[in-house]
Amino acid sequence: MTGKYKFIDHTADIAAEVSAENYNDLFIVSAYVWKESVVEDFSSDKLEENKIEISDRSLEELLVHFLSELNYLLLVKGWIFSEVKEISVEESENQFATKIKILGEPVDEKKHELKIEIKAVTFHQMNIKYSDGKYKTRIVFDI
Repeated sequence: MTGKYKFIDHTADIAAEVSAENYNDLFIVSAYVWKESVVEDFSSDKLEENKIEISDRSLEELLVHFLSELNYLLLVKGWIFSEVKEISVEESENQFATKIKILGEPVDEKKHELKIEIKAVTFHQMNIKYSDGKYKTRIVFDI
């Protein structure tokens, strides 16, 4: 992973600026922004694999959809994302698609210290741009 992120001040929400050298790393870094926002770091030797396959009309929609899927897995399925195992983000004929294998496990209150509940991943201020050799965007989570 060649990307980076920093959290920034945002009124009543969580926001981060993300940058990476390619689409794959942009999605990976964004997933770790989500993870750091909702749970204290944890490790496990019993991680399970989960697959996410989605497509959308824009890269921004695809990223919001992906992060929303991580949030859904936590809030509805009680499963917490830990790391990205494999990822491919592709563009073809006005369509973006991703196939992602993630690792994680069922939430265990003894092991996972949840920080905050994200109500929604928003499009607010999200605009993926390429400049200075990096893809950059801002992610805002509604809490």
